[in-house]
Amino acid sequence: MNNAQTRYSNIAILLHWAIAALMIYMLFWGEDLIRSAKDSFTPSIHASIGITILVLSVIRLAWRLMNQPPAQLGKVHGWQNRFAETVHWLFYVLMIGIPITGMADFGHHLTRHPEQAGASIFGLFPVPQIPFEALGRLHGLATKAAIGLLILHVLGALKHQFWDKDRLINRMIPH
Repeated sequence: MNNAQTRYSNIAILLHWAIAALMIYMLFWGEDLIRSAKDSFTPSIHASIGITILVLSVIRLAWRLMNQPPAQLGKVHGWQNRFAETVHWLFYVLMIGIPITGMADFGHHLTRHPEQAGASIFGLFPVPQIPFEALGRLHGLATKAAIGLLILHVLGALKHQFWDKDRLINRMIPH
């Protein structure tokens, strides 16, 4: 196979690592932006990063649907392929769902923290609020699920790199 058939495209790689960096930050430190806020500044950062993740994830999903991923390298068992595929599709659900549930949670959050009402997206427009409180309650649960998927994803990549030694990780490393 040539290089294009064994590696993800540069666009897919860029989107992967940009979303990964933003998601990792938000999953582990994003809540601090809301909890420690005494005004709307840090909630604005939280919301702006969340909207960025949402937009980049929709672009990434569209790119993925229009561009087949590279073929598998080496021998990977069928159940491992299905498991990895499931984890990847669940990531798409969460990368899109977490920002949406966050917008649903924000309106409820403001009833307890009205000082954060001026939060905006990049200072351009107010944080969108989805008036569906039950959806907002899923925000924390979805975040925990994403942390679990992140751990599985990293462990899978490390397994391929160091146990299987199949260089699978090279498909997503920029060059």
